[in-house]
Amino acid sequence: MLFTLPFLAILLVIAFIDLRSFRIPDPLVIALFGLGALKMVLEGSYMSSLSGFLALFGFFFLLHLFFPKGMGFGDVKLAGGIGLFLGFRLGVLSAFLAFLSGGLVGMVLVVLRRKALKDPLPFGPFLALGALLGLFFGERMLSWYFEVFFP
Repeated sequence: MLFTLPFLAILLVIAFIDLRSFRIPDPLVIALFGLGALKMVLEGSYMSSLSGFLALFGFFFLLHLFFPKGMGFGDVKLAGGIGLFLGFRLGVLSAFLAFLSGGLVGMVLVVLRRKALKDPLPFGPFLALGALLGLFFGERMLSWYFEVFFP
């Protein structure tokens, strides 16, 4: 609980700010990095946390390089902070869940004619949702996945 509540609070604030302004404030991302670093040190989860950071930051950075209008740098930093906090396994799962939920919501909005295909959609709320799902249900989701597909 010591780390979970501040993590969720930061993600909630980021999600609402990004929904309104399409921006993710650096001070909130820095707080997320600090929280993730503190958690890593106190839990001794150096390999998982650093590999989670590198995997998510690196992947989102490449997306930003190749699609700069589709992925803002705030999303890159947020993904890195989530990877640092959740570690490699749950971080990668949370990114997958973010893309899945963002894609589904985007499709529904297009079908309902609320958005066009080229309209922007803030991704921070989906990263926050993916992190929340990964944090609370990630280990069970991964266990189920590996039991079903790799018995």
